[in-house]
Amino acid sequence: MSTGGGWQDQVGGIASGIKIVQTKPYMEQDVQAVKCSISDATIAELNDRFAVIYTGQRRLARNLLRDVVTRYITNEPASLEAHYNIRQLAALMRFELEKGNVDGFAELLNQHWQESQRIDSGSTNTCIDMIFMSIDDLCAGKMICGAGGGGFLQVVLKKGVTKADIRARLNAVLQDSGVDVWDCEFV
Repeated sequence: MSTGGGWQDQVGGIASGIKIVQTKPYMEQDVQAVKCSISDATIAELNDRFAVIYTGQRRLARNLLRDVVTRYITNEPASLEAHYNIRQLAALMRFELEKGNVDGFAELLNQHWQESQRIDSGSTNTCIDMIFMSIDDLCAGKMICGAGGGGFLQVVLKKGVTKADIRARLNAVLQDSGVDVWDCEFV
């Protein structure tokens, strides 16, 4: 946590389950991790349809986050609007999951990805774009993990698509690149 990056991923990883992480805009943070009320059936569907993809790239979020923070504190209108939209999308995503609508959640995840790219074009790169393009017809939703620029991607698969289908496509298109589907589970 001393790399100049954010703290939200670490907070999210401390407690189990799907949650919304909130804080107030003050120097001294009072972080709240509010657990979402999601049915066992929806968790089971997410476990079947959610995949984490390793990009084969490593990156340090510090540089990306420096640009994001600079655009935010200088009140750049597009950045402020995208941050506002992401906050709204988070509430809607929680609502869709709590009512058991994984496809609605996936569509909002796509919108979040678009807003993230408005905040910082460096959140994606040629490798990430190629991975997403190669599996786009198999996915209902997609997003990066963390600040982007490498690391991991997350996707919600279309109904009937398996993680093995994603892995086979990635291996066919991006042979020997290190890109792979990793096992994951919501707990």
